[in-house]
Amino acid sequence: MFITKGASNYLIVIFFILLSNFSLAQSNELRGWSSVEYGFEINDNMKIDLSQHFRLKEDLNVIDTYITESEISYEPINQLTLLAQLRYYKRNDNSGGIQGFENMMRYRFAIEKKFKSNKLNFELRAAYQNRFSLDRENRIKKRFRIRPLIELKMKDWSNNPKIYFEYFDEIEGNDQKAYRYAISKKINTTKSQSLTLRYFYQKYKEKYSPNSSANIISFKYSFN
Repeated sequence: MFITKGASNYLIVIFFILLSNFSLAQSNELRGWSSVEYGFEINDNMKIDLSQHFRLKEDLNVIDTYITESEISYEPINQLTLLAQLRYYKRNDNSGGIQGFENMMRYRFAIEKKFKSNKLNFELRAAYQNRFSLDRENRIKKRFRIRPLIELKMKDWSNNPKIYFEYFDEIEGNDQKAYRYAISKKINTTKSQSLTLRYFYQKYKEKYSPNSSANIISFKYSFN
């Protein structure tokens, strides 16, 4: 059984209304994320993705971060994937005591499990990550994150929209917690190229500073 395109559009509109209600509850910053990704398969079970990211903050007026990323994924059994990711950041610190771009690294390990049904596809991902500064001492942010994701099955759609929630718990650093609500849609432009559009609403719960939130618009171009 499939969800029709009209019904799916109705669900997506409801989802955006809910996100808007969250956004109106407090002052929000608009951010923009963009990336280009190249992926290639090592064999039937292993794949490597290389990507370059560019991010804007403060209502798209200020450069936030340049990111270079590599990720390897391995599927030892069907519908179960192990992931290892390495990132280099060039992060713009324009609010702290030290101004300018800071060099940082982050590694992340994750496990994903997919569950498929006739109506919906469900995916659960759990990850641990550690981000640290290459320029300054005692600048560490270790996080545990968990993401349940639902893929809406729609008739005559090759790539279905996905709705998900992600929870971030900082286990070493400033004790920050974050909650991300998102919707994404992948569009195949050619057989080996695609464009993924995402919208996030992300809320930060801080222990040592005021809580904040952000609306994030993301574009990713991928090719194989």
